[in-house]
Amino acid sequence: MLLGACLAVPAIMLLAGGSSSFASTHDRIVDVVEVKGVIDPPTADYLSARLDAAQDDGAHAVIIQIDTPGGLDVSMRSIITKMLESETPVIVWIAPGGARAASAGTFITYAANLAYMAPATELGAATPINLGGDSSETLERKVTNDAAAFIRELATTRGRDTEFAEAAVREAASLGSTEAAERGVVNGIAGSLREVLTMMDGQMVEVGGGSSVTLETWDEAEERPTATLRFQQMNLVQRLLHAVTDPEIAYLLILIGTFGLIFELYNPGVGLAGIIGGVALLLGFYSLSVLPTNWVGVLLIMLGVVFFLVDLHTAGLGVFTVGGIAGLVAGGLLLFSGAPALALSPWAIVVAVGLTLLFFISVMTAALRVRLRRPITGEDAVIGTVGEAKTDIAPEGTVFTKGTLWRARTMETGIAAGSMVQIKATEGLVLLVEPLEAGGESHPPA
Repeated sequence: MLLGACLAVPAIMLLAGGSSSFASTHDRIVDVVEVKGVIDPPTADYLSARLDAAQDDGAHAVIIQIDTPGGLDVSMRSIITKMLESETPVIVWIAPGGARAASAGTFITYAANLAYMAPATELGAATPINLGGDSSETLERKVTNDAAAFIRELATTRGRDTEFAEAAVREAASLGSTEAAERGVVNGIAGSLREVLTMMDGQMVEVGGGSSVTLETWDEAEERPTATLRFQQMNLVQRLLHAVTDPEIAYLLILIGTFGLIFELYNPGVGLAGIIGGVALLLGFYSLSVLPTNWVGVLLIMLGVVFFLVDLHTAGLGVFTVGGIAGLVAGGLLLFSGAPALALSPWAIVVAVGLTLLFFISVMTAALRVRLRRPITGEDAVIGTVGEAKTDIAPEGTVFTKGTLWRARTMETGIAAGSMVQIKATEGLVLLVEPLEAGGESHPPA
């Protein structure tokens, strides 16, 4: 309850522009759905489900607030298909200030019944990216022509600027909000939900099935909305899967997962490090399967980790450490090189290199020392030491050494009590001893 109240207050204040309430007594419902980040399968599933729910609930309209660098073509087309089929009007709002609707976001904006942009926002740069890496010029031309034809058809269907639509695909052109509104790429500039509701009021739009709907969202006489806003959110699983598709998070997940498994191998037993490492790697590889990944970058990252492991065993920060750092940096730069909007920031790479150095210099160095250290307690630690026979050993008896009384056995004819003996081996908790030779140590160690 408290969390819901905390989330509702800012939303109401944003909508009201400072007033205390923005609710309506009317029965009309307008769903507000936020889309932020990469357009991926979780986003497509979420938006499709929200559009279906809005139609089933008889919502008056759906406002999609979007801020995206782009995403997968298959996810984008799934969303657009659902938007075109929807019998509920769909409005796209590129917001807040500083947001963008690049690549797949441009297509989604063109598919909306109405589209608005907040000041200082942009859209465009919709040239398709080949997620599989290098391809022939013919294939690239086919993909580009297909995308250009698609967005041109969307522009014609929604009555938007077709010239810019094609330039966005073929030339990666972009527009700011002011020019986009002037050229008819979007329907206007709206800095808040209040302005969106005001501008969309009275607009007639054609929805799925060919019917027309007149939007009624604002009462000019009373200066208040005539519809109630209903804010929608992803469920927990959708949020998790969507969050890990952030390129920088994906990069760090791969490293953290690798570190966890390495630590577990050096400390046998299924422990917390192995579990965390396995989960992080699974999430990381899910992200890489969704994002436009250059797998050469992944191999360079793994090679960098191998170099650190080699230097760990050669005891020092040498040429392999330098190679490891180079591998991490080059891998990070190449990881999403096919999509500039998704490229890792320099700070993410610096943090990753710093965490890797810290892990190998401190954590793994300590783990390796523990693994290689000779046991200092137990039966193996007494081999070669001298003890005193507390009883006759013929062939078994007791020996005192290292402050502990042990069972002992000898292959000699017998050793008298009080004699000094030397421990030659162990059989479980039984010491195998022989009489101390002349000139040997005469007193047992404490």
